Amino acid sequence: MRARLRTKAGALWLRGLVVWLLLLGLLTASLLAAYHLKAPWAPAVNFGLAATQAALVALLFMRLNRADHLVRLTAACGLFWLAILFALTLTDTLSRLANT
Repeated sequence: MRARLRTKAGALWLRGLVVWLLLLGLLTASLLAAYHLKAPWAPAVNFGLAATQAALVALLFMRLNRADHLVRLTAACGLFWLAILFALTLTDTLSRLANT
């Protein structure tokens, strides 16, 4: 019984460590892209890296791929409201720039 618990706990820590190392690698890539990538498509690269980091956190740390439907719906509602807040902020910023 204890051996099975140790291997299960070891696998859990190993999975978390691998995801953490992936996130650190993506953070390093994001940092390098922000300071050393001087191209017109650099923001697209940074947004892609950020989306990949968010997907890793949602799927592997929050385990949304194995979650119940209600938990997935709650996460989707959170993303929906975040999109509304970004749209309202962008609308406010653009309207202030248009008036100056």
